[in-house]
Amino acid sequence: MKKNKTKQRSPTAKLPAQTNTKVPPPRNLTPPLCEKVAETHGLTVEGGELSDIDLRHGFDISFRVGIPMEDGAIYSPDKALFEVLAPHFGLEPSDYGRTFKSRGDLYRIVAINPNRPKYPISTERVSDGRGFKMPAENVVMYLQNSDT
Repeated sequence: MKKNKTKQRSPTAKLPAQTNTKVPPPRNLTPPLCEKVAETHGLTVEGGELSDIDLRHGFDISFRVGIPMEDGAIYSPDKALFEVLAPHFGLEPSDYGRTFKSRGDLYRIVAINPNRPKYPISTERVSDGRGFKMPAENVVMYLQNSDT
């Protein structure tokens, strides 16, 4: 009679089935849910603009979420860069966000891009939010004319 050469395995204790304690992420972001997330994490939401509106296919929307600073505003890298570079272009750090008139339209200063030597100042037309690049000398002149 042959002996069974395979060793008998000791019965392994079955582990209890693990329960999934993770809460599945929400499928839809609703305004109350967004408010709750922002409140829970101490965040501030800054409204954005609608763009690329195509009634057949959709639209783009932008907004910023961040930790509020002491004054309640969200940190803006564009504003910080503007405040540092403004004196080099004949502007004041406080000119960020100022508006001026040019050719009958109202524009707002939104950024400085030193990599564009001819048109370093970024503005947006207030009426529709469309962006424009302008020479620093022109913006300085427009601001001076708007003060008078």
